[in-house]
Amino acid sequence: MGSQKKMGKGKKSIGRQRIEIKQLEEESKKQVTFSKRRAGLFKKAAELCILCGAEVAVIAYSTHGNVFCFGHPDVRAVVDRYLTGNTCHSSKSLDEVPVDDFIRQHAEAEKELEMERKLLKEIERQAKEKLENNGGFWWEEQLDESMGLEEMEQYLRALQEVRRKVAARVEEFRMTRTSSLLLPPVDMAAGGVGNYIGLGNDFVMQDWEGGINGGSGFVGSHGFGYGFEHGQI
Repeated sequence: MGSQKKMGKGKKSIGRQRIEIKQLEEESKKQVTFSKRRAGLFKKAAELCILCGAEVAVIAYSTHGNVFCFGHPDVRAVVDRYLTGNTCHSSKSLDEVPVDDFIRQHAEAEKELEMERKLLKEIERQAKEKLENNGGFWWEEQLDESMGLEEMEQYLRALQEVRRKVAARVEEFRMTRTSSLLLPPVDMAAGGVGNYIGLGNDFVMQDWEGGINGGSGFVGSHGFGYGFEHGQI
């Protein structure tokens, strides 16, 4: 019983909260909210026309002064009927909701969209074929003037990544070439590296004829001497 009571005292969910309706401050949030709510409003108006055969007119102005309208059978006809106070129905019966017209328009829109997709694929295929035949690179192609800000930013990031990889490859090649030039000659007759011995990451040559102040020393591959006084080694 005690364990059941403890389980029942767990944290309760606050559930779905109501969003406070107040004017938004950020301009970007205003535009996004206006677009979403407007689409939902027009959708509900269309459903009202289809389900109930109602004549509807919806007019919305954005904060930038752009007007968006939806109406059945026509926005102007519904507004004129409201302004003139004419209670008579329009020449088209309310029972004759153009559902077939909606379906036909939707089918035509789908067909146009499919044609646009095929056209886009064909353009991409031709562009790829052109690059392969000419041996060119994608960054040599002329920029599309219809590119949006987001697409141009992605293009810029791609160019910066290519530049970074090329710079890293050039530096790697340069280091490899420099290392090969600094390697000492191999004394093949002696069956080894001759009088060269390793010192850290460098090769030095023994200088048995005397270093600084008559001491033994080494001459490095970079031309620097490593001298030692007698008694230091």
